[in-house]
Amino acid sequence: MTEDVRKRFAPVAANYVTSSFHASPELLDELVVLAEPKAADVVLDVATGTGNTALALAPHVAHVTGLDLTPEMLDQARRITAERGVTNADWVLGDAERLPFPDSSFDLYTARAAPHHFHDIGAALNEAFRVLKPGGRACFIDCSAPPEARDHLHRVEILRDPSHVRTLTLAEWRFELEHVGFRVERASLRELDWEFEPWVLRIGVPAAEVESIAAVLEAAEGPARTQLRPQRRDGKLWHAYWHGLIRARRP
Repeated sequence: MTEDVRKRFAPVAANYVTSSFHASPELLDELVVLAEPKAADVVLDVATGTGNTALALAPHVAHVTGLDLTPEMLDQARRITAERGVTNADWVLGDAERLPFPDSSFDLYTARAAPHHFHDIGAALNEAFRVLKPGGRACFIDCSAPPEARDHLHRVEILRDPSHVRTLTLAEWRFELEHVGFRVERASLRELDWEFEPWVLRIGVPAAEVESIAAVLEAAEGPARTQLRPQRRDGKLWHAYWHGLIRARRP
């Protein structure tokens, strides 16, 4: 599974530096507000990709470490760090399910637009709990949805990106976090008006396959279609897309 993720993201790493979602200043601010960073915080950003989240947090904290499976992603993060003159960030190659850090190392753990790739979400959350200090916060922003839309989108997600594992509903997030010992402080859905084509192309889907995947999304029926609201505007497909915003604390 680790190699599947690396093979998928290595060739398209540069796309995530300028991604309309991953690099959006407004949507990165959403994570900063959720995380409530403090000046003395030592932060771990897991599945950091090209470092967008870590670098958004860096001005607000003492130090941030970004961890990712894919060396090419971290190469981009190092380049941006140097270009911006950021001095309180470092980058580590590693797996969310086997973090290479001692117990109680961090005040804040973040994972944005990534947990749906975790093969074993329970193992990843156990690791988050382990490396956080007592009282530390874990913050997640990841694709989520009402159940009917989630189940239909799963087929689209797999066609778009075979390294996708599972999108969790808010109820599933709460269960998984509480199961490993976290106390959930916030769990809410945020909906976006989502343009389909850039989302699919960003991960490296050939342009010739975009319409066949779009047809799967547009085939939604019943409650899933009501929730997804697929529509064409000037020939471009748009639909609803949701993220869960979750903050939990290690007691």
